[in-house]
Amino acid sequence: MDALNQNFSSHKLSELRVAGVYLFGPEHARESDFINKLTTAAIKNAFREKARRFHPDLRPHESPDLVEKNRRRFIKVKESYDLLQDFVTAQNPVPEPARFSPEPAPAPRQKKIIAVGGAKGGIGKSTFTANLGVFLATRGHRTVMVDLDLGGANLHLYLGQTFIHNSINDYFTRTVPHLAELMIPTNYGPQLIGGDSSELGSANITFWAKMKLIKSLRDLDADYVIIDLGSNTSFNILDFFLAADTNFVISTCEPASYLEAYNFIKVGLLRRLNRLFGGESASAGKKNHALQELIREATMSPDGAKAKTISEMLARVEKHHPDYLPALKKAIDTYQPGLLINQVRDVSEVGPIVTRIKEVSRKMLGIKVRYVGAIPYLEEVKRSTKDLMPEVARNSQGVLAQRMAALTREL
Repeated sequence: MDALNQNFSSHKLSELRVAGVYLFGPEHARESDFINKLTTAAIKNAFREKARRFHPDLRPHESPDLVEKNRRRFIKVKESYDLLQDFVTAQNPVPEPARFSPEPAPAPRQKKIIAVGGAKGGIGKSTFTANLGVFLATRGHRTVMVDLDLGGANLHLYLGQTFIHNSINDYFTRTVPHLAELMIPTNYGPQLIGGDSSELGSANITFWAKMKLIKSLRDLDADYVIIDLGSNTSFNILDFFLAADTNFVISTCEPASYLEAYNFIKVGLLRRLNRLFGGESASAGKKNHALQELIREATMSPDGAKAKTISEMLARVEKHHPDYLPALKKAIDTYQPGLLINQVRDVSEVGPIVTRIKEVSRKMLGIKVRYVGAIPYLEEVKRSTKDLMPEVARNSQGVLAQRMAALTREL
């Protein structure tokens, strides 16, 4: 403590101890050697524990007053975490490399493809997608937005572009040989690959053309590639949704919307399972036409052979094709779409909706749906769509920007 007292004012030490109270509790923070014993790992562990207790998005079933109280508490916890981490980092700087040692090459930046879907129109999907892309770009991430709402493309409008010369259809028709040639800058940070409102893409894309497009998306020079999908459950839309590293399903609190959201989640899983062992399997060694037919009958048959739950289908596979059961279970376990509730007017409605979707998905589909958060209905967002200016670009400290910050921390 003597060394600390020599280098830090009493005010600074008091700040550190107050931060310690929020993260570790008063008993530990008042120990004489508390500050000297701080480590990065201990601070991270304490933050995780407090985040589970106070993060408002993790406790949607609480009353609005308690949600707001937890939100204020979580802000203090996060500020305390940042303060203590900065302190420990400053006290333990990373040693410089030896004078003549070459510096190690920087780690490659990991590209992540994010797909945003929802089987109903009017839920704010494209508005959310545009603001997510702008938010990531303003944080220094190389971001490319791709409009794959084939037949109803309008993402460019939400990014302030009233007209685009070339669209994704020029890639499908080979008018433009390389996907990157379609990227155009926007006024708000992200690059954009625009869509086309014709029905060409929706009707005529082959499976292998989709696979080529997905590979091209991964080859783009970007940190994040964000795909805005159409409001339907066609095989094209589902295949793009399933190809993403992270996928979000958007819903509102309207019954028609959250029922369609569950249906989108369900048919996404069924599409994944029906592709797993058939002619579209990514691995030739997995192909098994008899097993494919069993899965098709269990999941899609209209003649009474359909299984009531995924667990019933697994029982059939275990009986007739036990060697393939682990691969099938892995495909189910790793399908964890993120559910986001948009345009929320009454926060008390969110908890029951999320709980119902998660419970039905677990019981009927055997999957874990991740609840990633809720976004309130905001008049300023409605105005921003009319002005063709993303809300997070207009107000970088507003409510929507704060919700985007919470969401992207999980990315």
